[in-house]
Amino acid sequence: MTPAIEVRGVHKAFRIPHELRTTLTERLLGALRPTRYERFEVLRGVDLEVPRGSFVGLIGNNGSGKSTLLKIIAGLLVPDAGDVRVGGSVSALLELGLGFHPELTVRENVELYGAVLGYPRHGLDARVDAAIEFAEIARFRDAKLKNLSTGMQMRLAFATALQASTEIMLLDEILAVGDASFQRKCLDVFAALKTQGTTVLLVSHNLDHVRRFCDHAVLLQAGQVMAAGTPDQVIAGYMEVALAGKRVAHPGDGSVRVRDAWLEDGDGSKLTQAHSGDHLTLVLRLEALSDVHEPVLGVLLRDAHTEGYVYAVNTQNLETTIGTLHAGEALEARLEFVAALRNGRYTVDAVVADRSGTVFHDWVNEVSGFEITGSVCRDGSVDLQGAFAWRRIASPQAATSSRLAGRAARTGTS
Repeated sequence: MTPAIEVRGVHKAFRIPHELRTTLTERLLGALRPTRYERFEVLRGVDLEVPRGSFVGLIGNNGSGKSTLLKIIAGLLVPDAGDVRVGGSVSALLELGLGFHPELTVRENVELYGAVLGYPRHGLDARVDAAIEFAEIARFRDAKLKNLSTGMQMRLAFATALQASTEIMLLDEILAVGDASFQRKCLDVFAALKTQGTTVLLVSHNLDHVRRFCDHAVLLQAGQVMAAGTPDQVIAGYMEVALAGKRVAHPGDGSVRVRDAWLEDGDGSKLTQAHSGDHLTLVLRLEALSDVHEPVLGVLLRDAHTEGYVYAVNTQNLETTIGTLHAGEALEARLEFVAALRNGRYTVDAVVADRSGTVFHDWVNEVSGFEITGSVCRDGSVDLQGAFAWRRIASPQAATSSRLAGRAARTGTS
């Protein structure tokens, strides 16, 4: 079967000016000297194949060329070299709200955006109404778009795009719109699209979505395809790339340094991926460069997607004393914990400070990290491993009726 999308040897570069001329004076003076440009190669010989009817996740660090590649596939950009073949109608959700006008009403904007996306004339009104209802802003259908919040506008753009009849969808970080309830609705729609056999190329930093929906995944790094395969395989490779070289030390007096860190499972094997609820051990290796009396070691666990902390603990909280570290002495610390977390990527920050918490010896961001899978929890930060149990009891109405019947029998009434 012919692939839905074929990309062969695609290159794309942009010229970045080193001088920005905004005022008339700057432009007049600039006419006397040429602007200097730097050539930035965004894509460097990219090969990509998307099978028809499949969901493919495109992941990678910011600036790796993911959005540029989607724009080339959508026909919004022309590659400098290489070939792109797309077999079927395409709906590109790359910039939500493209085609919207703030002075038009909600309904008028949906009609306009729908025309851009190729809404058929037959059934147009039904699609427009469905988009407005899905965005949960029916009461504002006659209000000007500029009076809606940014979140409402994003929901409307996303809902409008979903009503387009298309064989291929190109999606760039669009599953982050709206609140948790709206996101669940969107995920249900994507589950339906997968069942219908729609071809989807999805760019997302949410690795849980990639793992949940995608049949294949591609890792793009520095404009080149670094890995392609199953989501589990590619995400594991991405974790190694994402964490490599990202250890950033905060200012400290340097008397203690965090030299290395990793996670182990119950058998002592190193890991970058674990199942929600697993018992894990974080191993940290420290080195004292000078004598330090009773340093406090702290660990902060961060959700890589939201960048918010989900757990923090230190040796002082746990009433554990390291004692005095002497210059040249090394220490291995082990923190055992239960990974009661929802699916996603997590990073570990390590902090070494004095007992007062006012003097920092070292602070290293993203000293380690791991991916959690297997959680059924969809919202929140943790998975409490909850389980439902139930028993059948008499309904309140039945209990009330029983009491009234007993009272009637005692009084002889009917």
